[in-house]
Amino acid sequence: MTKLYHIGISQHFKFPQETELFSILEQLLPVKFIFGEQSEINAHGAIVLDDRANKDATRAPSISLPLRTNPERKPQQIETEVTFADDPDVPFPFRGRTVRTKLAQAEAVLSVRSNEKFLATSQWGPIWAMSKIDGIKHFRSALPLPHISADENFNDAFNGECFMPMLVLLQFVREITASTAYQDAPLRASFIIDDPNLHWPRYGFVDYRELITHAQKENYHVSFATIPLDTWFTHAATADIFRTNARWLSLLIHGNDHAKQELALNYSEATRKGLLQQAIRRINRLERKTNIRVCRVMVPPHGACSDEMLAELSKCGFESACISTGSLRAHNQDKAWTKTLGFCPAELIQGCPVLPRWGLTGNVKNSLLIAAYLGQPMILRGHHQDLKDGGEVFDEYARFINGLGNVFWSSMTDMSRLNYQWQLKGTTCRVKPLGSNIAFELPEEATETLIESPYAIDNYTWQVTSADGFTRKIIPGEYLLLPEEIGSKIFIERESAPPSPCAKANLKPTGASLILRRLLTEARDRLLVM
Repeated sequence: MTKLYHIGISQHFKFPQETELFSILEQLLPVKFIFGEQSEINAHGAIVLDDRANKDATRAPSISLPLRTNPERKPQQIETEVTFADDPDVPFPFRGRTVRTKLAQAEAVLSVRSNEKFLATSQWGPIWAMSKIDGIKHFRSALPLPHISADENFNDAFNGECFMPMLVLLQFVREITASTAYQDAPLRASFIIDDPNLHWPRYGFVDYRELITHAQKENYHVSFATIPLDTWFTHAATADIFRTNARWLSLLIHGNDHAKQELALNYSEATRKGLLQQAIRRINRLERKTNIRVCRVMVPPHGACSDEMLAELSKCGFESACISTGSLRAHNQDKAWTKTLGFCPAELIQGCPVLPRWGLTGNVKNSLLIAAYLGQPMILRGHHQDLKDGGEVFDEYARFINGLGNVFWSSMTDMSRLNYQWQLKGTTCRVKPLGSNIAFELPEEATETLIESPYAIDNYTWQVTSADGFTRKIIPGEYLLLPEEIGSKIFIERESAPPSPCAKANLKPTGASLILRRLLTEARDRLLVM
């Protein structure tokens, strides 16, 4: 059972926006926020107003924050430059960096104290500091708590445009919960381009051979979200480019017909299943003709996908979906789970892992830093028009991403299988899969492993295998003793749920208007380069 940490909060912060914030964080982290005096509870940390901590504050970590000037209104954001100290107490990957971001009450700064070190400074002065008293860390920030109204979610307060107030708070919570924290999968990344197909060696501004040259030079991978409707024809030489360059290029699935909101409409279960099965049949046809394996990862057209369709994806053999946080929320606004979007390495919705992705506009590098901080895959997406000046746009972001450390670039299948968190206690390795099919590198110290199911109720077994033939089936929470001869890499797969009875879908053939629309769209894309 996960340990629950209690954090005391000054009554001064008890406004509706703060209550919403703490409610969201309690769903995401092993913490319980308690307002008022903590005489009956031995709190593990405290959030206090400015420096109004009681005499016992030094017994536990604390963070001192100001009030917003107008708590009832969302504050105006001012863009400014923030420089992080090159100090171990500044979290990766912000340490030593200078970024541009938006701040509320931007001109507020901290006074200088002899016993503190500054962790971050804006163009007006210090905004984040830390001191130690008897080995216990105490933080101060000039930034008020993040503002989250009733109709906002976590991502509204922690994104590429505005993230500092939430970062300060999250890092304080991380300090408190460090002894029981889980580690994330390795740094991982991919680029995705929506729409291209195998009809010719180039698609619009995308020249596959030229892009391979760029990817080889800067070490990155590009995944193409291809439309199943387009599999009616394959150019043999183009297929050969993909087949012989799988390290640099791969394919995944982009809807079915690429119709408007085709994965977000209110279908019957039979129709949802029929639509996805048709997409799979079309992709199977492409694989048979080309001997290219297409990733069973769904990128919904325009990001439009209902949670009912997400539930069907995993039943139809898809390993995951890849959708931006904004699109997930926009098409599922009535769902309670949208409140916490943007925090986890992947969202687990209706049993389907959903990996995040970001566009090539806005403060992209800040979004990548936040993804690395949260243990999320760094997936940037675009269209062929984004490469109108060549592959340099991907080269630049690849250099930035690779500068973060040892980054694993891969197809979306391999990306999906690095979808987990883990923890080593002594020689017991606890693995929390965030999907149904995981590839995990065992730490050298591990002599036994335990699967922690991410599902609230999990009546299915998990199969653990290794390349040397070792195979065992275990249930969540069961300890598995690892044989001495087992290799370092194991594969963890959740047994498929029994197929649910479903009437045969009365799926109409793709209409002539949809086929014509797709042909005209492809012709337009190809003519743009002429």
